[in-house]
Amino acid sequence: MEFSFFLPTRIVFGCKAIQRVGTLAKEEGATFAQKNDVDFLVAVGGGSSMDTGKAIAGMLGHHTTDFSVIQYPNEYTQESYPLICIPTTAGTGSEVSTCGVVTDEKTKTKVFCFDPRCHARIAVCDPEVLMGVPEKIAAATALDALTHAIEGFVAKCTNPVTECYGIRAVKLISENIRDYVYNRNAKNCEAVMLGSLFAGISFGYSDTCAVHSLSETIGGEYDTPHGVANAIFLANVTEFSIPGNVRKYAEIARAMGIENKGTERELCEELIKALRQLVNDLAIPSFRELSGVKQEDFERLAEKCAVHLSAADNPRSVTYDDFLKILNKTYEEQ
Repeated sequence: MEFSFFLPTRIVFGCKAIQRVGTLAKEEGATFAQKNDVDFLVAVGGGSSMDTGKAIAGMLGHHTTDFSVIQYPNEYTQESYPLICIPTTAGTGSEVSTCGVVTDEKTKTKVFCFDPRCHARIAVCDPEVLMGVPEKIAAATALDALTHAIEGFVAKCTNPVTECYGIRAVKLISENIRDYVYNRNAKNCEAVMLGSLFAGISFGYSDTCAVHSLSETIGGEYDTPHGVANAIFLANVTEFSIPGNVRKYAEIARAMGIENKGTERELCEELIKALRQLVNDLAIPSFRELSGVKQEDFERLAEKCAVHLSAADNPRSVTYDDFLKILNKTYEEQ
């Protein structure tokens, strides 16, 4: 089945896709492409592969191999090279978003290319490729997609269109995620991939929030898989953020199938419990178990979180002290 959205990206859903994952460093890839006079790019894989493809396409469009030319907050002055994205996980939604996230190895910081012209020209989404994804990767990437859906829905800069995609993604993913990880079939693969795509549209045209401020900071510092880092902080950031928009978090709880037996605030309390249980059921490691994590780093990490691009769109204002408390609380949990 093939269909089009209001977006500048054309989406092909349900056709065969190549199951090969590979990527080049962004500057190396741009240099290779220029030397070989390529006409277009194909990014196959997870978020890292697709975001690297976006970075290379953006550099080629600007006739440079220097990523800083297109690095946010710099705006694009030229169109990107044509890019086809073929996701092999259901997680990032990068195939339909307008940003790319890559790691600056020198500073251990996640940096961005972010512009309406950053998007892929074509997204090929085939649920069949998900059948071979290992359980741990399936769990982490699906929780990444759920985080995108939640944050795209509650972000301060969201709008009625991105809200619709976000809340629908919450429902699709939450209804299918456990079976998708542990009892996979064509139906739940399609549901989770579509949920990931919808979540990508939601946050891609609004923003993420404080969960991503933490996960991208941790990912840059410790090279933690992005979905794992999102999952680790999701419940604690949700608990912190609920006072900023009780109504919306209650709506998320309802979309996840949580019964409303009391007030909206009580429903939100059940949401926190449900998120903790989901992360536990999918065997995500604790923050303390991650390689390289040290509490003495937390003050420096909290400073990075506080100036992260997405912190300002969190439903409840979040400060350096708040991030430091969340880091310590999450680390002390077992």
